[in-house]
Amino acid sequence: MDGGTDFGIYQVYGPHPASGTESLLYIGKANDQTFAARFTNRDHRWWNPDSDDGVWEDNTALLRFFTGRVHPTQDDQDRGGIDNELWGTSIDKAEKLLICAHTPHWNQQGISGIKEEQTDVYDNCHVLNWGNFASLLPEVSGVRHAHTEFERICDDPLEET
Repeated sequence: MDGGTDFGIYQVYGPHPASGTESLLYIGKANDQTFAARFTNRDHRWWNPDSDDGVWEDNTALLRFFTGRVHPTQDDQDRGGIDNELWGTSIDKAEKLLICAHTPHWNQQGISGIKEEQTDVYDNCHVLNWGNFASLLPEVSGVRHAHTEFERICDDPLEET
């Protein structure tokens, strides 16, 4: 969890009073730091039962973490890969789409959807989840969560494009 490729998206599952013991609690990203660094970061001290301000106390043993890595598209691979900036942008977009689609309990940012001014950025974005992706959808499409496209489809569902 601390190697050169240990960056991407992670999910946290555990008990929640509104939805049971195996609830999707949080979707986050390890973009500028590895998964290992992210999980021990001070930002997540409330996952630590020894923390004075931890909300979980003895329940941290019930938390389960899943990690996922972002893979370049075939076009990116054909061009020789992607640089760190594009890699980070891909992680950011994947996190945003997954939060929009799944609305985890602990996530506050991103649940409201993709803003109208960001629609073009997400129109051609797809997240494909492979392997053990727990309760996430196997595919999440940016066009479904992009404000203007969604509004157009709802307002004029039979209009030809």
